[in-house]
Amino acid sequence: MFSATATSLDSREPEFKAVVLALPDDNMYPLTERQSMPKALLPIANKPMLWYVLQWLEQGGILDIKVVTTREAESDILNYIEVYKGISNVTVKCINEAHGTADALRQLAPQIKSDVIVVPCDLIIDVPTTQFLDIFRMRRPAIAAVFFETMRSEGGGGSTKADNSLPIVGIDQPSSRLVFIHDIENDDAKESARMPVMLKAARIKEEIEIPMDLVRKFPSMAVSGKMQDSHVYVLQRWVLDYILANPGITSLQDDLLPLFVSAQCNKDLCEEKGILKHMRSYKGRRVDKDTDVRFGLADGTASDSIDNDDPLKVFAYV
Repeated sequence: MFSATATSLDSREPEFKAVVLALPDDNMYPLTERQSMPKALLPIANKPMLWYVLQWLEQGGILDIKVVTTREAESDILNYIEVYKGISNVTVKCINEAHGTADALRQLAPQIKSDVIVVPCDLIIDVPTTQFLDIFRMRRPAIAAVFFETMRSEGGGGSTKADNSLPIVGIDQPSSRLVFIHDIENDDAKESARMPVMLKAARIKEEIEIPMDLVRKFPSMAVSGKMQDSHVYVLQRWVLDYILANPGITSLQDDLLPLFVSAQCNKDLCEEKGILKHMRSYKGRRVDKDTDVRFGLADGTASDSIDNDDPLKVFAYV
């Protein structure tokens, strides 16, 4: 459907730049305790985890890849990239200490001119890269994220600790828009003044409030407490500028994604958080009239449409 080597309309920059986050992970101890064994190079079926990530990106035509890591792991990853046999241009970038994924992107933002796909170094999934990217190409959301449904082992065994940490997500089935997300481990959100729908999940002892106007707007919304964020995101370029301007955003999963999900149906929140300002600024630099009309930004104002013309959209690929 789309060319794997498509370029943006207004420059010779690649359509996407990929950022692979190969940062330290204390959860991998003691596997990474041995010297010269960063997480990204842990072997799976006799190949480093990083190999699978690079192959997945290359299969989608993403050939401009930057691996982000720390000083401690830089030399080991550079040595691997030198012997890696792939078709992409892979570079390694050492960054200062980052407290989250958004912190890492903030340090790279000035070097990125195109839309960006962010992936973890331990990504091994069977999602076709091109299918995920085609959603982004066709619908042009601010963010598109990959989710997958967690499954219990046969017989109902296994720990419920991971299940209890999963958020409650609502995805509009016809459009694939991510329209609701609730972190049950950090339930400090203000109570909605609107009449809520009460959702009781079997693994949750509390009641989750979903605003009734959201239910009316997305009557085919599927709500689940078993969806895992894979930490794979595609972002429009202006989102990097937004992250750069808002140092309080440290994590894509915990900070940026919930904010954009809430703001996409709340124009006042979009204005208050400065989101529309960045969209309008980027609109002026990008030759994309269809996007301007679709987002209702051609005249500098947001559209009044209840669905397709919301100025801000977040999509989920499941």
